[in-house]
Amino acid sequence: LGGKMVPTPQQFASSVGKVVKVTLKNAGDAKGELLAIDAESKSAVLNLATEPGSSIKHTVIVRWEHATALEVVSEPPPPKVEGEDSILTSVEAIKKREKRAIDKAADDARALNAEVTNQTQNIFNALRKTMPCEWNGTDMVVMGLVTIRGPKYTPDSCEGVDESALSRVRKVLEGERRKLIASGDLVQ
Repeated sequence: LGGKMVPTPQQFASSVGKVVKVTLKNAGDAKGELLAIDAESKSAVLNLATEPGSSIKHTVIVRWEHATALEVVSEPPPPKVEGEDSILTSVEAIKKREKRAIDKAADDARALNAEVTNQTQNIFNALRKTMPCEWNGTDMVVMGLVTIRGPKYTPDSCEGVDESALSRVRKVLEGERRKLIASGDLVQ
């Protein structure tokens, strides 16, 4: 066994919480944090990294009888500080993702207008990808400055007092209408 002694239950017990390397009969080494031991089943519970340097772990149970050596590699890792990748920040991250998803779903719902045709909705959806848009009845309000009136929703249907915004919206609207016509999602 290369000078190493078969580990005793006491050695396993004194190594709980530390990073250890357990050499196993016919199975190589298992390196990870020793989480717990169970004297009744003569087993140790290890938390192993799935890949070197990975924060993703998996838990294994090792029977003492299969261990040929136990070596303490390092003391327990320091406790995680707020802001690091931990369960608490993971819960916060999940809550933030949930809020973003809910906000996006509400925004998507506001973008739908049951009073207009599918083709008109397609124009609105295309404009909305690049500029803030909202509905005012069946009129589209773009950037809060330009109103596009139906039923045609063409560059000539645009109204606004800010000439720069009006010119930009007309140009984008013309381009989006061309794309929609080419894809068959808008009929002239």
